[in-house]
Amino acid sequence: MFRRLWSDLPSDPEYPVDLEKLGYFINEDDEVRSIEDPNAYFKYFINRNPRWNERQRFALNQALQNEVHERLEKLDMKKCLLPIGTKDPSKPHIPIFVTRDLPIKKRIVVIFGETVQDLGMLAHRVIGSAGGVNKGSLVSVVSEIQKQRTSPTDSSPPGIILANMGELVWWPEGKRAISSSAFDYTPAKSAAHNGKLVTEENKVEFNDDAKFHVHYIFDTVIPHFVKDDVKLDIIGVGDGADYVEQYLDLPVVWERLKNRINCLALVGGLHPVWELKSEGFANEFLKNKARAYATSFEPAGIPLSGPEGNPKTTTFTDMGCPIFSSGEPHYTECTLVASAGLVLDWIQEVAMTPEGEDYANPTFEIVYADAVTADDANQSWGQEDDGEPEGEKDGKGESQTELETMDEFAEADGKGGEGPKLALLTRPGDNNGKTGDGVPEKV
Repeated sequence: MFRRLWSDLPSDPEYPVDLEKLGYFINEDDEVRSIEDPNAYFKYFINRNPRWNERQRFALNQALQNEVHERLEKLDMKKCLLPIGTKDPSKPHIPIFVTRDLPIKKRIVVIFGETVQDLGMLAHRVIGSAGGVNKGSLVSVVSEIQKQRTSPTDSSPPGIILANMGELVWWPEGKRAISSSAFDYTPAKSAAHNGKLVTEENKVEFNDDAKFHVHYIFDTVIPHFVKDDVKLDIIGVGDGADYVEQYLDLPVVWERLKNRINCLALVGGLHPVWELKSEGFANEFLKNKARAYATSFEPAGIPLSGPEGNPKTTTFTDMGCPIFSSGEPHYTECTLVASAGLVLDWIQEVAMTPEGEDYANPTFEIVYADAVTADDANQSWGQEDDGEPEGEKDGKGESQTELETMDEFAEADGKGGEGPKLALLTRPGDNNGKTGDGVPEKV
């Protein structure tokens, strides 16, 4: 009979949390490249055993996050440990970043990222590849916000709070909080051990999960740093945007915050408006003071839908607010990377609303629709067994295909059969929709 000892199991691979020791450097284009081959980016597959690959990536991600945090601190951002009042960094805590002079600010931009990202990071596929460290992290966003004005009468930049939606699992051995996915790739007893169990010792008080963290930011962090009259601009990314919507939809919350929030940017969010219960938030605020930026093949900034939704596109548009293309066709984590300029320009536009006036989105008349191919027109999900499509009939009793309807829009746009790309922006007055002749403006 044979018995295998624990000591006979292969040791868990170890990699240094150091960019240079891992074989990488940051070049003049701010991109992570291989020291051995400066033309090569990060190489994930270094071993047939996935544990080796993930342990290497874990170390690289930690090293890159250290680099990002150093850059944020150079932008006058400081780490704050949650719960508020935590002094000992070896005790369970969640770090966030706040502007160093936050208590004197009159406007604050609060950013809630995705729950799969580390603090300060947007997309590792950009940080570790084409694009670079600043572009793939919140360093680029923070630096642009710091160029803005607080209001028409205040030229100082607004304050910033970077929430930490991803790193909510306490790692006792590392004395830091990490994401749930990274927790599986922390050092194990051996390379054969598979996964780790999150227990009570891995939780941080008042920040058990993303939902609790959103509550703590609004209920405790913001009141701790600023007065009740400070205005808030909120940016949510991916599922972070969804959690923020769920929080603001609570009746008691909305009653308390409705007069403080300037605007809400939902970047890559997908929360359906029909699940929202608050009349004021769902039917008034989202329509007038919120915008969504979705994954789309269209150029960044193209209006895809108004608040009522757009059934002529496969993009999810039932969100209760105007929706624009982010310029990112595939990955939610890259939506803010691609649309940061649009998002920040808009929140600055809202902030520059003259004192005494109330900003509201202009009225959007959307005629955008997805391009339809001949194959799409010939085969519809709504076809009956006899091959005749369901739907409206024309005057001769014949069914109109989707292609014919699309052609009507295309002709109205003067582009023949290329498919409608026109959005009419009706501004009944100035940019707040108050006065004027109401002549539609082409976008």
